[in-house]
Amino acid sequence: MQQFASTHSLRSEILDLMVQNGLEDDCYVEMLDFTIDLFESRGLGADYYGYHNITHELEVTYVSLLAAHQKKVKLDSSDIKHLYIAALFHDFDPQKSVDKPHEESVIKFISTDSQIRRMIGATGTDIEVIKALILRTTYPWSGELGRDAERQIKLCFERAGADAAYQEHVMQMGEYLSVADRLSGYSLGGFSKAMELAKMNAHALAWTPSLIVRNSVAYFEDLLNKEPAMTKAVLRVFPKEMRKNFFDTVLSFMKIRQQEITVQADYAYENLKLVPTIEGTATRSDPAFISAVHDIFLELPRPLQFGGKNFEESVADPQTIVTTLRLNSGDGDIVGFVGDSR
Repeated sequence: MQQFASTHSLRSEILDLMVQNGLEDDCYVEMLDFTIDLFESRGLGADYYGYHNITHELEVTYVSLLAAHQKKVKLDSSDIKHLYIAALFHDFDPQKSVDKPHEESVIKFISTDSQIRRMIGATGTDIEVIKALILRTTYPWSGELGRDAERQIKLCFERAGADAAYQEHVMQMGEYLSVADRLSGYSLGGFSKAMELAKMNAHALAWTPSLIVRNSVAYFEDLLNKEPAMTKAVLRVFPKEMRKNFFDTVLSFMKIRQQEITVQADYAYENLKLVPTIEGTATRSDPAFISAVHDIFLELPRPLQFGGKNFEESVADPQTIVTTLRLNSGDGDIVGFVGDSR
């Protein structure tokens, strides 16, 4: 399955899954359209450069419904209603000051917005259970973040009057939602999309660019090693192409990480030299050179890709000074560059 071309196409697929999962009442469609309209009206639509945009919100909703009949946690019709609402609203923080939503802000927003409360009320679901599910998507689920989320979940359970058995069931549902959250974007598209998501996630989690690959590998290892049973159960019911997308992405990031370690070792043992080179006009007109520096340019986050439309012309322009960083010699592989127009 390829990544969805637009919010409209993703909405259409979600509507089909809603019918399959018994979510046919108008209130569920109203929630879906309300979420899309609010995200887009606040500048958080598909064009927003941040991991937590409307595309992410809808992809998590799509995957949560798609894999609802996995075998790890048995979900009845009421559970699916709660999961649908929690998935749709899990990053619902349109007032956010940074890209990564704060779960407390999300909870506050859905608790106080009269229109959201009206829509949830029409479904007959328990808003305290929905809040507990959203809090369980806290990442990482460890340290002070995890402990604080658990304290808030306990309060939700007390307000809901949930007994011990139901509390345990809701926590399993929350783990399912958390795994679906982290699998969604990386299974709905190829590696190029995954790398773009990793850059956006780095922006959301305040990772420096040098840590993108390393932390992405750790991100996937958390899924595969710390929550293996739930992750395996969800992946098992994915279409074959979605499973392939995910594992191809994991393997690609691991290979890049291995290359990074090799480069670091070569540099540490002085087997690697970085040679700054001012490039001549003839070199800068070479299609192979332009392609090499353009590939590096595309590694930048989209908001920093200034002048991308006229990239080839600006590189070849005699009024531009281009300095590259090459490996071992002045005609070695290009690993970086800077351009300056006179």
